[in-house]
Amino acid sequence: MKQYRFALIGCGRISKNHIAAAIANQDIMQLVAVCDPVTERAEKKAADYFAATGKKPAVYADFHKMLAEMEIDCCAIATESGYHARIALECIRAGKNTLVEKPMALSTRDAEQMIREAKEKGVTLGVCHQNRFNAPIQQLHKALD
Repeated sequence: MKQYRFALIGCGRISKNHIAAAIANQDIMQLVAVCDPVTERAEKKAADYFAATGKKPAVYADFHKMLAEMEIDCCAIATESGYHARIALECIRAGKNTLVEKPMALSTRDAEQMIREAKEKGVTLGVCHQNRFNAPIQQLHKALD
């Protein structure tokens, strides 16, 4: 089975979930790079991943440089919402499968452009909606059904 090479762009609050997912799924993926303009945050996430796996991802402050230098199959974007579309489009244009935290974009126009360009490039574009698995949300769904 192929092991996918992932990069995490954005190492703030939500990134802990991406690190945990990378650790839990080491058989199919390896976190090869972490990127945040606040280098200390990226270093912390790299250290967390290293502590659990013995493998240290490369650390970047600039995702453009990371995309140019690293061999990456998939990018996970966990930045502030206002940056999702711009970063995702650059990842898509670089031929990377892209996973974006919610909201996907701040406008329908940007979201539609992301979908269109992903189809044109032949890459997968996904959007996180992890809260649908939270127990209270599941209870609400059952109550509504």
